[in-house]
Amino acid sequence: MSGFPGNLSDSQKEKLRKFKENVSDVLKPEHDDVLLLKFLRARKFDLKRTEKMLRMDIKWREENKVSTILDWYKIPEVFEKYWCGGVCGLDKEGHAIYISPVGNFDPKGVLFSAKASDILKTYIHSIEYQFRSHKWFSEQSQRGLKHTEGSLMIFDMENLGVHHLWKPAIDMFIKTAVIAEQHYPELIYRLFIIRAPKIFPVTYSLVKPFLREDTRKKIQVLGSNWKEVLLKQIDPDQLPVYWGGTKTDPDGNEMCTSLIRVGGKIPKSFYLKDREPPHTLTTHEVSRGGVIEFKYEVKNANSVMRYEFQTDCSDIKFGFDLVDAKGKKTAILKLEKYNSHMVPENGEIMIAEPGTYVARFDNSHSWTKSKKLSYWLELLEPSDVEPEFQEMVEGANSMNLND
Repeated sequence: MSGFPGNLSDSQKEKLRKFKENVSDVLKPEHDDVLLLKFLRARKFDLKRTEKMLRMDIKWREENKVSTILDWYKIPEVFEKYWCGGVCGLDKEGHAIYISPVGNFDPKGVLFSAKASDILKTYIHSIEYQFRSHKWFSEQSQRGLKHTEGSLMIFDMENLGVHHLWKPAIDMFIKTAVIAEQHYPELIYRLFIIRAPKIFPVTYSLVKPFLREDTRKKIQVLGSNWKEVLLKQIDPDQLPVYWGGTKTDPDGNEMCTSLIRVGGKIPKSFYLKDREPPHTLTTHEVSRGGVIEFKYEVKNANSVMRYEFQTDCSDIKFGFDLVDAKGKKTAILKLEKYNSHMVPENGEIMIAEPGTYVARFDNSHSWTKSKKLSYWLELLEPSDVEPEFQEMVEGANSMNLND
């Protein structure tokens, strides 16, 4: 038996009955069998774990007024213009079609333009609106579609690059993934990844540990025939022209931007003035004419080095080299001078092959000034082991959106 309404084994029916009995003190009108079964499936019908999950969800929703967020929360202007994603219709079975041009998402622009609490509220607002949109499209449909759960999601990875691997952005994305897993069970019916570049496996490896196994099984990376695959699931009139269908906005826009926010580079005019450093920097005094180097043994291809640095009084040179067995250096990021005393420098470096690498801060051009260097370096490899999912869940449950 599947564990879905109308398709329960005798054991599952009994567990649903017992579950409702155990949580009867907190049940609300919206907690019908459909919703309760989502929680039970998310915890494999383990009554103790499911009860804990539901009680945490109810508390979280009450503390953050999530159930009414569409009524009281106004999305910041920057996100109205540059958020990514939206519901454009229904698939052949009646699931909402959610499309997100993830590659157009500007991670640094987002984090520099809003407080973390506003980012999370906007994310939750988008999920709640997704449910409302699904209902609206279902009501407009004349096809008599059956009850469905979850959305058919399409993540377009075109333009995805190493700039999306900026650590604060990854950390924020993980928080949103945990919120979805903990508070919106069965949100995904199926997730198609299209136009995935070479950087995608690295990106996915950072997020994968925080996704339940059931969620990971719903993700499918499509090849060059992605339009053909999508049209097997979706009627052309429900899919924008840009993604292989025939649907357009009334003005002819082929991306249906009236329904789907398509992201883009956020102008600095939206940046907040009180942004705090996203992580702790280490301080080091670089002597006059001095050089400091950091050596890394990279074991996996397609790894990424992330960096950020600033100086107190003058410029400094920075570079990143591959070093062979004889000590010969090949520049991966050419050693160049940066005015990091004026504007902090940050970025990501794609590492194509395993080997020995050296990050170098060079003050050899300055024989009169030592410099106070504040820096942050992090190597990300596809096989990196992240903290257990449960630790993140506990953090998400204590997360207050009003912070």
